Amino acid sequence: MKNAKKVTTLLAISCILFIIVGPMAIWVVHQKAAFPGELAKSEIEANETFSPTHHRSKTAEIWAYPATTNVSDVRCITANEGEEIPLNPKNTETTILDAEMTHLFTNDREETAIFDRVQCQGGGLETIYMTSHFSDHTKNRFIIIISIATPILAGIGFILYRRNKRKPVKKY
Repeated sequence: MKNAKKVTTLLAISCILFIIVGPMAIWVVHQKAAFPGELAKSEIEANETFSPTHHRSKTAEIWAYPATTNVSDVRCITANEGEEIPLNPKNTETTILDAEMTHLFTNDREETAIFDRVQCQGGGLETIYMTSHFSDHTKNRFIIIISIATPILAGIGFILYRRNKRKPVKKY
């Protein structure tokens, strides 16, 4: 009986601690979804075939080095079908590994067609880098689940803790 009470108390405290863990988990998910994301692969030479596919919850961003690459002259095609991939018209720039880079395109499993094997060349492109981050859909799903679970688990923890701390009524 005493062991069961200890286990219940530990479970209650663990659930109550979700008040702290829940918001921290939301912050981590938000950081994992931040653009441009984390460097996913080492450098890829221009004209080299590469695969920008990732886990289904991740979005891959493809970047051109140097930042002076003329994106309108770069051609990226799928290696299998020879289909041309539409590139980013915004010319977003970022710094990755202390180098300025220009955004080429996004490979998002939830919003666009998936490109399995890709080859890019032209426009002064020297090297390609890839970053990855959670898609907005995945981020929102995790945040909703954590936001719902936090108060439920904390409530269960408080109930278990209070119930476990009651002194039993002695029967004579």
